[in-house]
Amino acid sequence: MKRIALAAGLVAVALTNATRAADDKDEQKALKELEGTYVIVGLEVKDLKLAEDDLKKFGKDEERKVVIKGNQIVAHFGGKEDPATIKVDTSKKPAHIDIVSKKADGSKDVNHGIYKLEGGVLTVCANEKGEEKDRPKEFKAGGKAMVMTLKKQPAK
Repeated sequence: MKRIALAAGLVAVALTNATRAADDKDEQKALKELEGTYVIVGLEVKDLKLAEDDLKKFGKDEERKVVIKGNQIVAHFGGKEDPATIKVDTSKKPAHIDIVSKKADGSKDVNHGIYKLEGGVLTVCANEKGEEKDRPKEFKAGGKAMVMTLKKQPAK
């Protein structure tokens, strides 16, 4: 009887490790697909909706870009850089994204969101702050949720 329990425990550990490895592989594949330089072409926050023409007033493309490499994301807006890390989960529908940034005091802010990448356009809907349970379910601004639309730039 003890052998059966031990074997069952070993099988459970092996399955858990295999599932983790598959999840890590899926995350790495998704992060690789997201890699690149994007320009912010749309932004919606509560009652404010900015289209590409509105955003061009904030400066050249280089001044409103987002660069993703691996799990690193750096937003360039208005002459400032805002680095963070991202974690994605493509097993969820819509796919989940968590954007983690460090504050000056060393603590972290986590923005829970969803994303989609279609035809070189990355759409992210994320809460400014909040709990995992408050993650947006649809690509709609309102409350704490904002929607950002990014257009991938050709590689140089």
